[in-house]
Amino acid sequence: MTQRHTVPLPQQLITMREAARQLGLSVRTLERLISTGDLKAYKVGARSVRVDPQDLSGLVRPILVAGGDA
Repeated sequence: MTQRHTVPLPQQLITMREAARQLGLSVRTLERLISTGDLKAYKVGARSVRVDPQDLSGLVRPILVAGGDA
């Protein structure tokens, strides 16, 4: 059976610069996340790389702090 992958439409994708701005990261950091497989990216046209804004939320995780009695 063939597996189908849903690809977001180009108008749903944002530029690397916009994604970096939203997360407060550098574009280079996003490129590293893409190269390690932690963030999906989509090539649009010959040179444009975009990301799905919904994938950005997967990068944001709460920090759990072990606390004592307050």
